[in-house]
Amino acid sequence: MGSSSLLEQRQAEDKAAWDAYWKLRDLDSRGTIYPRIKYYAHKAFDAPATWFRETIVEPINNRNRLPYYQRKLTRVPEIDECGVNDQACFFEANEQYRLDKMVDGFILQTLRGRVERCMNYHEPDFSRCAKVIEDMEENELNFFIKYGELGGEADVRDAYMKQKHRLIWERRHPEIMEARRQAIKEHKEKLANGEFDHSFWKKGMFWHDKKHYEPPYEFFLSKSPLEGDKPLSKDWQYYKKVAQDPEFDKEQGKKSTFRAW
Repeated sequence: MGSSSLLEQRQAEDKAAWDAYWKLRDLDSRGTIYPRIKYYAHKAFDAPATWFRETIVEPINNRNRLPYYQRKLTRVPEIDECGVNDQACFFEANEQYRLDKMVDGFILQTLRGRVERCMNYHEPDFSRCAKVIEDMEENELNFFIKYGELGGEADVRDAYMKQKHRLIWERRHPEIMEARRQAIKEHKEKLANGEFDHSFWKKGMFWHDKKHYEPPYEFFLSKSPLEGDKPLSKDWQYYKKVAQDPEFDKEQGKKSTFRAW
């Protein structure tokens, strides 16, 4: 029931979008000659195809649509549940880690595709894409936290050790974690009020975006297999000093200006 209602909703949204498109074409071509001829010519080709799709094709597809069930694999014990010398348990946990990484990568790729389509559709007004951009940036950060800076040959033990060291670091620096929680809280409040500040995720400098740190620069490529264990960010004390001292490192801090040489 839910699937059919979602399908009907999507079809209704598509129809409303096309109706708005033809209405705009009609309004733009009024009082003209050549654009009006183009409008009627395009409408003459589109009307039969649209009628055939909405009257014949879509009802047949809706009646014969097969139910889709997402496959749910049985979870095996995680690496922290394996014995020290239990190689079979380690192998299963590592295969599960590789599968999770692949699925997370596909999810992130889907979110990036949504952002790209939204920005292409609404250009130059990207305010309508705030939700999809926020989802992509948040998931990209989570992906990097789990898999980033490990390299393409990392296994589940490397990811487990990274998680352990991260938790230790967070316990040793509670003031930094509290500042981060406060910053994300303020950002979410602004987003709820309709104010989206993309600089919260991208600071505006080329090197701030980790995917631009070194080639290849393709947007869709995964970070972890490409960047390895290179130090991609400066020490937290650097950012703290930049925030406290406006005279410190103007060329690379948040007050820096672009230079072409």
